[in-house]
Amino acid sequence: MSETATLKVGDEAPDFELPSSPTGEKFKLSDYRGKNAVIINFVPAAFSPPCSTQLPMIEKKRAEFESQGALLVAISSDGPWAQKAWKEQLGLNYPVLSDVFPQGKTARDYGVIIEGRGIANRVVIVVGKDGRVAWIQRTEKITDMPDYDPVLACSKD
Repeated sequence: MSETATLKVGDEAPDFELPSSPTGEKFKLSDYRGKNAVIINFVPAAFSPPCSTQLPMIEKKRAEFESQGALLVAISSDGPWAQKAWKEQLGLNYPVLSDVFPQGKTARDYGVIIEGRGIANRVVIVVGKDGRVAWIQRTEKITDMPDYDPVLACSKD
């Protein structure tokens, strides 16, 4: 798939600034423009079995992505305290960002929101160093896992 409800490959990625911890640290996408590709992993819910499978999968591939200068982030609509506990439980070393206020705004901007539920579909979006969408991968079912091999290949740019 090369598009969401609001974006297609080649579009300018909407900027966002989201909490990366409960103590005020934030992650701003535009801070990495010209420096790094950013692999955004939209996930529905902290502590859910499929999401708790996907995030450690990403952690195992983190070194491969970082060796190419790509950063990994996950975004869910859970609060920062829940995400902190989840991140610690799973042993993650990359940002897990909170799209909790306003509920699902970033997921809505990226066209991956499940309206009425305020959560994101499971979608991987690669934003190139140029700030443009380089890859979009939505899973067929919300419980399916993404294939990170094509994501790794396109994050090299």
